[in-house]
Amino acid sequence: MTEVAAEPIAEKLAELNLALSPEIHYRLGTVFSRTESMSLEQAIGEKYPLVKACEPVLLKALLEREQVLFVSLGELSFQKTIVILTNLRMLLFSTDRKQIPWQPYWAIYYSQISELQPVFMEQYKILLKDGSKLKFNYFPWQDRQNFQPVYSEAAKKVEEEGLDPPVSQSRENLCSNCFATVPKEGYECEACGATFWTPFSLCLRGFIFPPAGSLVVRTRRAALIDMVLYFLILSYVIFLQAQGNLTFAILMFVLTNGSYGDWMYKLAKRGLLLKEIRLEKQAVN
Repeated sequence: MTEVAAEPIAEKLAELNLALSPEIHYRLGTVFSRTESMSLEQAIGEKYPLVKACEPVLLKALLEREQVLFVSLGELSFQKTIVILTNLRMLLFSTDRKQIPWQPYWAIYYSQISELQPVFMEQYKILLKDGSKLKFNYFPWQDRQNFQPVYSEAAKKVEEEGLDPPVSQSRENLCSNCFATVPKEGYECEACGATFWTPFSLCLRGFIFPPAGSLVVRTRRAALIDMVLYFLILSYVIFLQAQGNLTFAILMFVLTNGSYGDWMYKLAKRGLLLKEIRLEKQAVN
């Protein structure tokens, strides 16, 4: 990993007409680090779209005096996830199909990380103090070289400063509206009043009518695709019933709705999914 001085990166960004938010404090040398074989322009070109896509969320999620050190797109539990290291903590953002940040969101203070282990090639395993484990896969090559040293440096400084905030779990859930911490097993944000779907309620909604589940927790594009697929399956079920295959039609209907309800349950267990927010405090998630 080659860390570049901030000034050449700022000059190259200006030359390429690429702007970053002045309200976010970046450590440009590690955010846009590069391998020996990469040019600075190539490193910026590959990382800038992801960094820029994160800015609307970062503007709401970052704490006072928090600096962004590292941004990468990997995979966590078979889901594309953006990993951000700051001088205080690790932030995790789920993504939509276009790799744009989308709920749920999490934060892990460095004091809650027992160990970070490179496992194999593109993998990292993180052991947390509450006994849970996270495994990240498929980091880009330059980010694999950068992740460990940036984390180690930030974690060491945090330890020296004695920063160890109280938590309800090592990987804390963040509110999708105001990005305050929501305690474990909590489904309402004390800071802004937003409420979130419980696994059972979302599972029931998805089982009764699958598109209704997608419409409330997924992007409009994804929900529309789910709706089209479901109605295609439903049309086939109706066709089977008309052909006299009533038993098979009922079985297929139950399995389809049951599978979707189970998927909705797992989504809600994975992280907080916004249900309702107060009109006066709405924010784009």
